[in-house]
Amino acid sequence: MLRRLFEAIFHRLFFTWMYRRGRTPWDTGISPPELVEAVEGVGAMPPGRALDLGCGTGTNCLYMARNGWQAIGVDFAAPAITRAKQKARAMGKLPGAVRFIRGDVTQLDRLPIGAPCSLILDLGCFHGLNEDRRADYAAGVSRFAAPGALYLLYGFEPRMLGMRRVGFTQDDVERIFGDSFKVEKIERGTGRDGAPTAWYWLRRIERV
Repeated sequence: MLRRLFEAIFHRLFFTWMYRRGRTPWDTGISPPELVEAVEGVGAMPPGRALDLGCGTGTNCLYMARNGWQAIGVDFAAPAITRAKQKARAMGKLPGAVRFIRGDVTQLDRLPIGAPCSLILDLGCFHGLNEDRRADYAAGVSRFAAPGALYLLYGFEPRMLGMRRVGFTQDDVERIFGDSFKVEKIERGTGRDGAPTAWYWLRRIERV
């Protein structure tokens, strides 16, 4: 228990420090083609409410807001949220709207997110959570996903990152999210360092 608490604290401090130092190789400033396809591609979703979990400096929220979405970004790193708000102010008026919240993605019910969202994005947040916190994360995602919502999830396959085990498998996804979401598609690839990664397209199950 104490080890997991220490790991969670270290994880938060590490990312806060990295953002303050500007050492953020994951923050490319470019929205992934998987999100662009959902927003602008063939059969694109109509603009609605979107939730970006682990939003960083706001690249994807601002992209969605430029395309008419009401986007909300959540991140635990204060420097990232500060930078995201600065970028939003610099952009001025947008076709949609954007809001950034500093908070814990495993405690979404405590955050002022508001109504459910038709699009949820996680670009490398869930894969870094300790396993004992993933059920709380999934409960929050389910709570704020509107019926039929698309949940785009990206992360590492299981691997060691320093002294921490990160990543998840298809079995993990189906076990953790299977009560509320159906896996529609999976695309596997590799990250910048050649490590296996995967994109998951999940659809919120509409209960009758």
